[in-house]
Amino acid sequence: MAKSGEKGSVLVLVAFAAAILLLGAQVKPAVADGYNTDIEGKVRGIVNARIYDAPGLIRLVFHDCWVKGCDASVLLKRADGLAEMDAVQNGGLRGLDVIQAIKDALTKDYPAVTCADAVVYAAREACYILSYGKIAYPVDGPGYHKDAVGSFKDDAAALPPPFGPSSSFKNLTKNFGGKPGFGAGDLVILSGAHAVGLAHRPAFVDRLDLQVAARGEIDVLYQKKIDQVSNASPAKAIHNNVRDIDQPETVPGVLDNSYYAANLGKKVLFNSDWALITDPAARGQMERFEKFPGDWYDLFGKAMAKLSRLPAEGPTLSVPRARCDGTSY
Repeated sequence: MAKSGEKGSVLVLVAFAAAILLLGAQVKPAVADGYNTDIEGKVRGIVNARIYDAPGLIRLVFHDCWVKGCDASVLLKRADGLAEMDAVQNGGLRGLDVIQAIKDALTKDYPAVTCADAVVYAAREACYILSYGKIAYPVDGPGYHKDAVGSFKDDAAALPPPFGPSSSFKNLTKNFGGKPGFGAGDLVILSGAHAVGLAHRPAFVDRLDLQVAARGEIDVLYQKKIDQVSNASPAKAIHNNVRDIDQPETVPGVLDNSYYAANLGKKVLFNSDWALITDPAARGQMERFEKFPGDWYDLFGKAMAKLSRLPAEGPTLSVPRARCDGTSY
């Protein structure tokens, strides 16, 4: 029979355990350090309400984090037209107002949240929604990513070139190798994001040259189709994914492994996509991902988590920006 002191200890332990369970029921950790189900739910709701922009949010996090780390510098405007967003590499960026909506929705309960956090969170939930829950990865909590002080057009040159002669496999792998922890494997994995998204004719006009088809670098019928669709009047954006080529621009698509079958079939828009076929190891990866989608879902999530942790390399603010397109706070 337990003594009275032992009974008291047991009751304290039971009460403590109950309190822990209650706290966990209120706000369960979603994935890592401070990014909980409350934040997840709010962000996911905002992204889901703007599902058309979801592919653009995935592109946005890459275009932000790859250039001097995750610092929301790509959102900043400049009157002189010399901000990152003004660079040709950032043409057609979408969902910038979604980032502001996320920042505003979280600030009351999470005052440390930054615009850079919001960019990372938006991409995470876009991946989750567009993959029908197959892609989920850890991200850090509010305040982990710091907001940049400035934004410079020339910095966008750090992005890998999607078109033109500079988009060779050698140059692409050199670009990826310049980021700590990234390499040729990540290039192939992250390129799978081109299963969704839109592109305008100038981004792939080099692929429309008849000599490209003559060299066997693009499917002939596919080339004719994208030429026809993208040359409509008024100008029309075209889906990256051949599967969605006849769908309206407002259809967001599905983030899955279909990119790899399309690339192996030479039905991809960008020269940087086709370049992957030219390397035996990269081609082998694509064949694997085409056959085993689960492998790609897993590795894509890990690559996105790694991307989302790239630290800011330039000067940052000590407090979050109130307006994501300006340095005011």
